Amino acid sequence: MYNVIIYNYLMKLKISLLIPVLLLTTAFNSCQREDSVVITINVDSEQEISATEGNFKGTLLDNDRFGSAIAAIGDLEVDGVVDLVVGAPGDDSGGSDRGAVWVLFMDSDGTVDMEQKISDREGDFNGILRDGDAFGSAVTAIYGPNGDLNGDQIRDIAVGAPGDDDGGSDRGAVWILFLNQDGTVQDEAKISASDGNFGGDLDDGDRFGASLALLGDLDGDKIADLAVGAPGDDDGEPDAGAIWILFMNSDGTVRTEQKISADSGSLDALLRSGDAFGSAIANIDTLNGDTAPDIVVGAPGDDDGGLDAGAAWVLYLATNGRVIDEQKISPLEGDFEGAIRAGDEFGYALANAGDVDNDGISDLLVGAPGDDDGGTDSGAAWLLFPGPDGKVNGAQKLSPLEGLLGATLVTGDRFGSAVAGIGNLDASRATDFAVGAPFTDDGGIDTGSIWILFMDKVDTSTECERNALFRLLGIVDCD
Repeated sequence: MYNVIIYNYLMKLKISLLIPVLLLTTAFNSCQREDSVVITINVDSEQEISATEGNFKGTLLDNDRFGSAIAAIGDLEVDGVVDLVVGAPGDDSGGSDRGAVWVLFMDSDGTVDMEQKISDREGDFNGILRDGDAFGSAVTAIYGPNGDLNGDQIRDIAVGAPGDDDGGSDRGAVWILFLNQDGTVQDEAKISASDGNFGGDLDDGDRFGASLALLGDLDGDKIADLAVGAPGDDDGEPDAGAIWILFMNSDGTVRTEQKISADSGSLDALLRSGDAFGSAIANIDTLNGDTAPDIVVGAPGDDDGGLDAGAAWVLYLATNGRVIDEQKISPLEGDFEGAIRAGDEFGYALANAGDVDNDGISDLLVGAPGDDDGGTDSGAAWLLFPGPDGKVNGAQKLSPLEGLLGATLVTGDRFGSAVAGIGNLDASRATDFAVGAPFTDDGGIDTGSIWILFMDKVDTSTECERNALFRLLGIVDCD
């Protein structure tokens, strides 16, 4: 009997000594791994812009969905603060869901100094919009070697109207708007199945113009080029999606184009029915160090992590607009370890976040408007830190539960439906972001809003540096 008691005591002593040994071994091993760097960045403060917040004096009505698209357009006002363009595709100026965009002249505290609306009836826009065009579903600034598309040194913009019916139902269109310094339209050009010298084939429901991204001067002709999403394209399978690379003329027409889909553009990717590849596009500069910019394309209907969990594809481009290589980022691929669940729609929105962690590589802001951290479909955004191979070295989620986001989000807001890197709005050392929540009910039902997120400096440290027990014992010098 006494032998059994002594044996049990020795076994417990052995186990109690083993536990710290295992903890130290784990900590030691984590310090030896090349991927043991942990990157974190939190929200320092935020400012909402809506019908009732942020000194916005424009009129927003039910179902305008202000915040469905966001783009930084440089300092249009020339006051030292970057200005924004925000889409409201549900706006009813002139007719139902014709859409609008708002040029926001910003102050450094994230509030609006003044605004200019561009719609069927405002902002000197002379283009023809029809019911359901959803003008403002996507926006991007246009600038290049000449400063802007037409060379007048005032930023031009492209605006998507994926519900346009040129040639057939919901085939889609893109409007090129040559702006005046006050945010009104000097001139416009339309690109669609029947306009703008576009030679590509668009089918009913393609929704060309659902997303937009500036590529810079891809082909070296000193004119900025564009990427345009068509998430309803049926190449391969229904609604698998596609994007178009548009090589532009300075008058806003298309010189030539290149399609990228399951069947075109040398893309070696498995796209399935409903993936909606092309729902979002971001220029992420050049990851692999060649002369052509690389892009990231959202596929929010991808099912790797569950039904409509979502994914993003990093595409390495050649100067002719074709794909050299690709890397998928999803719950199953690309070393992404974030918790993405069914219905999150990760990849619904994308933006170049700038080089947040100062490693020489542009980082990526990704919207997941179906995330449920603050309630069903309250939404979230992810900041991803990619390597040159397109795989994820680290990630930070921004939601009511993570990243110290203080924004009040409720069920159905769909925060993350649009994202934009906006540089240092407040002249701090940290990059700031703008995130859309187009189904916010400030002032009415689904009037929409955007949130300006002022970020803290990024914290980059190793697992070793974060392990208090390991540092206390001084077994390994983390330096």
